[in-house]
Amino acid sequence: MASSKKWASTISSFASCTYFLVIILQIPLFRAPCRAGICRTPLELTSSQLIATKLIPEVAVKTLLYPGAIANAFFNYKTMPNYYNFLKSYQFATLHSAPMMTFDDLKQLEVLAGSYLSVAGAFVCLIKPGRISLIGTLLIIWGLSRELIIAKSVDNYTGKAVCIYPAMSIALVSAFLSVRRDVRRIFRSCRGRQVPKAKLMFGGCLIMPFHTSSYPSHNLGYVNTHRALPKTRSQSNRVLATPPFSYLLHTDESGKFSESNEGSGSNTASTTGDCAINLENTVGIIGGVSVNSTLKFLRKLVQWGSKDENTVPFVLCSDPVLSKELLLHERSSLPSLSSGKDKHAQLDSTPIVESLRSKRTFLENSGARCIVMPCHVSHSWHEEVFKGSAVPFLHMGECIARQLKEAKLKPLEAGSPLRIGVLATSTTLNAGFYQEKLQNEGFEVVLPDKATMEHAVIPAIDAISRNDTEGARTLLRIAVQVLLVRAVNSVILASEDMRDLLPRDDPLLKKCVDPMDALAWSTIKWAQSAEKAA
Repeated sequence: MASSKKWASTISSFASCTYFLVIILQIPLFRAPCRAGICRTPLELTSSQLIATKLIPEVAVKTLLYPGAIANAFFNYKTMPNYYNFLKSYQFATLHSAPMMTFDDLKQLEVLAGSYLSVAGAFVCLIKPGRISLIGTLLIIWGLSRELIIAKSVDNYTGKAVCIYPAMSIALVSAFLSVRRDVRRIFRSCRGRQVPKAKLMFGGCLIMPFHTSSYPSHNLGYVNTHRALPKTRSQSNRVLATPPFSYLLHTDESGKFSESNEGSGSNTASTTGDCAINLENTVGIIGGVSVNSTLKFLRKLVQWGSKDENTVPFVLCSDPVLSKELLLHERSSLPSLSSGKDKHAQLDSTPIVESLRSKRTFLENSGARCIVMPCHVSHSWHEEVFKGSAVPFLHMGECIARQLKEAKLKPLEAGSPLRIGVLATSTTLNAGFYQEKLQNEGFEVVLPDKATMEHAVIPAIDAISRNDTEGARTLLRIAVQVLLVRAVNSVILASEDMRDLLPRDDPLLKKCVDPMDALAWSTIKWAQSAEKAA
């Protein structure tokens, strides 16, 4: 079945053509007094005014009226009218000596203005459908209805000179349906709720159907099965959304998933059995250090990837234990400004890698055909986690490098290579994956020097942890400007906290790029290509 957007476009085009034919063929829509006596169509009323006021040449008016004259002769079995003298049948001969504005024109101002808009809208809608024809038709109906109500226009021979013919309903419906947005709204209101395409596994243990158009007001559910983590007040107060069916997947002491079903008994999800989502463009998302940053990525994926009311189907896996471990690892390479020595400096990354692999396997078994990690720290072990995967595993470094390559930047200094600066935490810079991916695309990577890291980047991150937003923003601006002085084309802000520091209207932000945006666009392109291939 064709999409609602395609149907709306087809109906709008057909309605626009119908309205154009109604106007140009001069199908009688009403009867109202005019300069030529009695006018029955918007084009006839408009033409009488144009000839009387001499706004446009008479030959142009004749060109507009001639198709209607031919249609009138055809339907009334008359001879074909002569182009040079057919205006006599319209009684326009005395209009040249008529005044430019009369009292009757002022009384019929709504009908006159509506006729002008109807004729103009009939031609404009053939190019770009809009509301001009609808507004014009409504003005005509309002003006004629007002005259009928107050009953002031009376013809001595036929009674009331003002009336509305049944054909006006055809013009009104055609004018309304020519507005593509209105037609799409009709489809939206008539469309029943569909089974959601996306599912969420949140807090390491909840999978549920989720669709923004079906459940716009629900909060994301949170279920915590790890006894080691204390239950905070904010977690206990969160509302669990209840779509048509849901699955609770618990983890045991070893970190493996076990299943318990809540909801429909026929809809069971298994990490080793049938897929939870059986769609070729399903995306699996492994949450990172911060739940907020993961949700920001998800919001971009939903908003940018929305197409005909359908978003990219996804499975989201966000484990608070993994988030805590990633945060500890990120802070392990950040020297404490107060103590100078961090107790987590020798933190073992093996549990993190095993946990990421477990999440990757879970997403694959849940039906994900592509895996993404919207987390800079997690990409330090991208190759280890990706090893043995049967589905594509998008790399954020490759996505941003490819995006910069497609931008076709020019060096700021003649004869020098393209330079890209990278601002990130010590953990991300030491991992080196951004440097590697950018160099593979031919870029020269510029990193902050030791002084910039010690006096700007690290203090900025420390200020963020202390909720000193203004101080962190000032330090970040200094770090960005230091890189720009070194003639870099763009600065990659490989930290979600850093990206959020600069206001949207900050001029420095125009020189910065976000790898998370590049990952979201690459994910959407993959999903669209997979959908077409299917």
